[in-house]
Amino acid sequence: MKWSIQIGRILGIPIKLHITFLIILFLFIYYFAAISFKVGGLVLGFNALDTSFDLKLLYSTIASILFFSTILLHELSHSYIARSNGINIQSITLYIFGGVAQMEEIPRNPKIELKMTAAGPGISLFIGILTYILYDFFGPVHLEGANFYFGEISPNVIQMDPMNALLITLGIISFYNIFLGIFNLLPAFPMDGGRILRAFLAMWLPYLEATKTAVAIGKTFALLMGLIGLLPPVNPFLVLIAFFVYFGAQGEERETYFAVSLEGIKVSDVMTPTPNLVYIPPDCTISQLVEVMFRFKHMGYPVQEDLSGPPLGIITFHDVRKVREELHDTVKVKEVMSKDIISVEPGINAYHALQIIAKNQIGRLLVIQDNKIKGIITMKDIMRKMEFMNMYPNSQ
Repeated sequence: MKWSIQIGRILGIPIKLHITFLIILFLFIYYFAAISFKVGGLVLGFNALDTSFDLKLLYSTIASILFFSTILLHELSHSYIARSNGINIQSITLYIFGGVAQMEEIPRNPKIELKMTAAGPGISLFIGILTYILYDFFGPVHLEGANFYFGEISPNVIQMDPMNALLITLGIISFYNIFLGIFNLLPAFPMDGGRILRAFLAMWLPYLEATKTAVAIGKTFALLMGLIGLLPPVNPFLVLIAFFVYFGAQGEERETYFAVSLEGIKVSDVMTPTPNLVYIPPDCTISQLVEVMFRFKHMGYPVQEDLSGPPLGIITFHDVRKVREELHDTVKVKEVMSKDIISVEPGINAYHALQIIAKNQIGRLLVIQDNKIKGIITMKDIMRKMEFMNMYPNSQ
């Protein structure tokens, strides 16, 4: 992910933070410090504590980090079930709307998908109920004159002591985990409820048809949510969630279409093999490279001394554009080529190659085995293969 940073590994899975997550984290920290609401017996937010705003920010930071750690646990529960069923997890990334566990493949077995998907909301609800039990056992927060079940609490009316701060933290973790657990069960992609619905439908329907049906239900749900959000008084947050759900459903349908269309197709079935591969020697000038690009009409080429030699790098039109035109006759390919080669092996699934191309925002991958180039595969190659397979489904 171009806008993600890796902060560590859990169970061998890379944990990443997207830049949008950092934005929502800081917003939550300020929000929990600046407000206090009563919801039932819970007090949410530290503004009612009788202390300085700096200390409220400190407590809010702790509560926010703990809460977002539970979102990570939500994603880890998905990943644990997936890995126990032989599905590799490439990474977990936390975004503004929550976490995403990046899997190498979508589980086709509806029972496995059902168990894997239900684990997330299950752990969220478990954490929410457990922290509520702790809140109820040690609390509640003593609040003079607050004889209401829902509403904003005035600033600085709760005695400042560590136990009250702990109870408010437990209340935040409890309320928002129960809320997210229930929200995630809504039958719409990209929430877990959409995948649970698909898993049930896939027990009777073909997988792609089950996905399309679940997507249609999710889109309808999103449209209704958006219409409700536009009714006076307008709720922009609900409208934003509706957009998120609608386009998330579209993305899930597209991803499933790719996965199903490329099922059983290997990189070796799609790639341009070595005998037909055009390569560029490292001492070739940029002018000579441009001539090759015009002749063969490809935007990227492997760099190697000869077809039997090891790959030295890859050169693309993007690299050429970095060189001033008056230097094209003197600058050599080896001076501007990319030595950081992103490659795949010929035996992997073409869908996985497509994921790597999309993830790295590149147009092609070198196919390498035993440090030798076996071919090259591009996005166009994969799309062409998909189109052919859909036109002639009985052909290989």
